[in-house]
Amino acid sequence: MTLKHSLSLFALLGLMVLASCTNDDTRLDPKQLTTIVRESISQRNAPPRDKDAIIEAASREALSLTSPEDPLASIQFDSVGIAAVLREIEKNGQHTVWAAWGSSDRKSIVTKNGMIAATRGLRKDLMSSEADAVLDLVRNRKEGNVPYTLRYLDGDFVIIEAKYTCTVERGYDKTVALATGPAPALQMFSSCVSANRQFVDLFLVDRSGRILEMRQWVGPVLGFAYMSQLR
Repeated sequence: MTLKHSLSLFALLGLMVLASCTNDDTRLDPKQLTTIVRESISQRNAPPRDKDAIIEAASREALSLTSPEDPLASIQFDSVGIAAVLREIEKNGQHTVWAAWGSSDRKSIVTKNGMIAATRGLRKDLMSSEADAVLDLVRNRKEGNVPYTLRYLDGDFVIIEAKYTCTVERGYDKTVALATGPAPALQMFSSCVSANRQFVDLFLVDRSGRILEMRQWVGPVLGFAYMSQLR
């Protein structure tokens, strides 16, 4: 069964399980985060093969039907049951706009040098962010303490600004499986704290500074986004 004939990839609510653990505001042990990035789907209560099969089937089809030069990625928001294979629809300098492959849905994800900077058309969107200081350390695989600001919609559709202080630290060397083959990467942890919340983001970054995989907090409703580059 092909997904483009049967599914809108941004509306898989019946096939995904609401996450009870990814919205936890307590600080996570960095040693556990690599497992979370790779295995979080299979640790939910629903049969893991059902959830894995959605992304795997869509990824195979997208990779087989698009040009090898076309950028593709996958994304999941477990808190709201969203999963999609993404295609690049626009690029403007450091910013890239992604939309669901095989769908005419107008929902989109905006990344800046691989880090999610905004969402549109999702539940309580991330409207904008000021993440250059974090992104600079992450992409250069350096450590430090830097500011970080997120602006997102609350339950009344009011834009809330949240300011954080983030500690960026290096982790371990890892290998990321891309469609083009295995790619070496380094874990970069960003532990962020505000007066009301704390979370830890994880980025797997190659030697050129490209973010290959990430687990990134984008707001209290959308929770954590799990994004992986396919090619």
